[in-house]
Amino acid sequence: MRDQYKQQPLSNDNNGLFAVMLFAAAVFMFTPLANSAYAFSGPPNGEKRMEAFAERLNLNDQQRQQYEAIHRDGRDSGKSIHEAMRMNRDAMRKLDPGQADYAKQVAALADEKAELVKQMVIQRSEVRAEVHAILTPEQRKTASEMKSKFRKGGKRGQGGPDGKKRCDRD
Repeated sequence: MRDQYKQQPLSNDNNGLFAVMLFAAAVFMFTPLANSAYAFSGPPNGEKRMEAFAERLNLNDQQRQQYEAIHRDGRDSGKSIHEAMRMNRDAMRKLDPGQADYAKQVAALADEKAELVKQMVIQRSEVRAEVHAILTPEQRKTASEMKSKFRKGGKRGQGGPDGKKRCDRD
């Protein structure tokens, strides 16, 4: 009777199953680390994109210096807006839906967020206008073509499973 409770050695089938389960567990545990490393592996502040833009437009040295200064200043002013948006988001998360004035607090934070988004759009458009001002007419034409090609073939706006963009759906 005791013999039937003795531990049997693992067969090759069980070893294979165990190995597959162990591998799956390892993949499951380390995938988030790999994804986060991939997400943050690019150059900081889009430097690579800026350099490619400058190369394609064939900016001269003076234009490059102006272009870099415009983006540096734009980044600096954008950081304060970004920080204010983060604080707004944190404040929204901390709200207690059980409070009597919850709806009033949400409305105030929503108004603040709307103002921050407005500031961000204006700040970005000012950067675009400053860059546009330093370009020659030929460079402006090339930049416009690059922008239209980016939107058509870029990662953004490729749409859903049917290939249609959101705004194209009926």
